[in-house]
Parts: sequence; structure tokens; C-alpha cells
Amino acid sequence: MTHWFKIKKINNIKLKFYIRDNIVNLNLIDSKSKSILIFSNSAMILTILVHDADHIRQAYNCGFIIPGMLWLVNILVYLPNLYALKLSFQRKANAAQVTAIGSLSIAFLFAKVHLWKPFFPIWGMWNKTFFELNADAMSWTILALTVLMGVFTAMASCWVMGRQSFQH
Repeated sequence: MTHWFKIKKINNIKLKFYIRDNIVNLNLIDSKSKSILIFSNSAMILTILVHDADHIRQAYNCGFIIPGMLWLVNILVYLPNLYALKLSFQRKANAAQVTAIGSLSIAFLFAKVHLWKPFFPIWGMWNKTFFELNADAMSWTILALTVLMGVFTAMASCWVMGRQSFQH
């Protein structure tokens, strides 16, 4: 392995920077990858917000009051993509992996909770499937778009991972 170094003077202090194999900052993604991850994670978060707004609409139409504990549990759904968004803004190399894992998990779990029974009965009136709830066309469309957005966001992050592998 070849090692090079560069000396730089900062505030009259000589600092020695090592550069290995002409690669600097292996832990950062390029600006195009950053933009793609920021856009896709933001779109995923927005889609989840629309999905939650639809649940508020459903609850209102059925006269169901959403308990505070359900609101707190629901916040967990946002955490994977919010964390991935933070990593993307920081240009961290693992932002793409976190985006893929989080988005695919959300897509799978949203489908699981709404089409089959949830793992834990903590969702109030939504402990039943959309079939049992006789969900309307708007709710079905939003659910399908949420699952698809999870898959598309994961695909975008895989594309970024491919870009990263060719750059290094």
C-alpha cells in the first residue's frame, strides 16, 4: 500500500495529512448521491405523513379518538427515514444502507399491518385489516402508494450504493 502525505499550515501549526492510495474521505458520498438520498427520504417521509392523515380521516369518519399512546408509537415509523435523512445531509457513506433497510422495512410492515393482522394489537381500530374495516378507495390507494414509495426509495438507495462501489 502506497502512502502519501501533505503538510498544511493552519493557524501557524504544521499539520500532516495522510492520503492512502489517492483516496480521501472514503466515508463521504458525492453531491449527486446526497441529493438523491435527500429527495427519496423526504418523499418517503411525506408519503408516511399522507398515510397518517388518511388514518386521521378514517378515525374522524368512524368517531374514533386516537389515543396518545398510539400517537407515540406511530412516531417510530418516521425514525428510520429521519435518521437516513440526517446521514444524507451529513454525506455519510452508510446513508444509502440505512435508507434501503428502513424503507423496505416500512413497505413490508405497512403491507403486513394493513393486509394481515399486526404483530402487536396496539393500533386501536386498525388492529383489523383493511378488508375487515371496509377501507375506501382513497385509503387503498394511499396504502399502495406508501408501499410502492418504500420500494422506490430502497431502489434509489441501491442505485447510490452502486455509484459508491464504482467510485472507490
